[in-house]
Amino acid sequence: MDQERMKILKMIEEGIITAEEGAELLKANSEAQSHTKTSSTYGLRNFFDDAVEKIKNVDLDFKFGEFVEFDEQISLDAGELKDMDLWIANGSMKVRSTEKDYVYANYHVKVYQVQTEKEARDRFRDDGQFTLESGLLRVASPSKQVKVDVELFVPDQSYEFIKAQLTNGHFDLSSMRSDHLQVKTSNGKVQLDDIRGESCKVETGHGAVSLLKADFETCKVETVHGEITIEGSIGKSEANAISGLVTVRHIGDRAYQGTYKTSTGQVQVTVPKNKRLSGILRSHLGQINCRVPDKTIIRRRDEFMNKVIEFEANTELSSRFSLEAEAKTGAVTVQTGEKHFD
Repeated sequence: MDQERMKILKMIEEGIITAEEGAELLKANSEAQSHTKTSSTYGLRNFFDDAVEKIKNVDLDFKFGEFVEFDEQISLDAGELKDMDLWIANGSMKVRSTEKDYVYANYHVKVYQVQTEKEARDRFRDDGQFTLESGLLRVASPSKQVKVDVELFVPDQSYEFIKAQLTNGHFDLSSMRSDHLQVKTSNGKVQLDDIRGESCKVETGHGAVSLLKADFETCKVETVHGEITIEGSIGKSEANAISGLVTVRHIGDRAYQGTYKTSTGQVQVTVPKNKRLSGILRSHLGQINCRVPDKTIIRRRDEFMNKVIEFEANTELSSRFSLEAEAKTGAVTVQTGEKHFD
């Protein structure tokens, strides 16, 4: 884990995270080594190893000196648009639906290590990509020396697949329907609002994830450092964090399985109230608060570094929801209904 410690210290030095945030990550790193057996049992060690790889890929130095700045708008005929492949190496992206029948994007561009605006525009056009072929829209800016903030507008319709990858920037998607959605950022938050589809997968290295008014059959969210917030109608959901609060609020009765884990942070889950509930809650150092009414405690363990509550509720109902929630150093809280946590 020495390389992981050096990477975290480098992030502190470069100002990507604060000293306090770095201390939390270092603590999580130490705990991952201390509790190898426990972590392997519940899958946290494998997640930590994968998550550290995401931090390793963060380019910490985007300070290229002087730049030339300009705005650009590009448009395309939508045609038979079905899929989107979005890739930004340096910069952020917003994606919005529009009533128009064509695709267009507003760019704010900074090009480093150039002398003139013409040279900057040529570099932007040569390095970037904005194409639509065979139903696939590709928007790409792979050069780290070209920083782009993009606002992309696509027709208001249902899509089959949306894939977005950003290295150093935020991703914001709202009011969209896509069968499958995949989003990955190395250093930047992800905000998804009013998104519907079959499956959703989100990964971040350093950045919060907010998924609101979600409607998916399956959803998986992973982050190294940052809060995770999931709210909506989701059948099977999974959320994993190394350092950060995990909050999940199920709306309606669609949910049937949830797995939520964090190392240095809390887990807060609001479960469906009209379901047969079965849950296993674990924490090493934090409290376990099971606020489910009329529950039956099947197993309880309150030992140092090993706190467990296993429970059932509403056993007369046929529709089930199974829950597993774990926090190493923080509290685990579970409640029913649709109210927010205090």
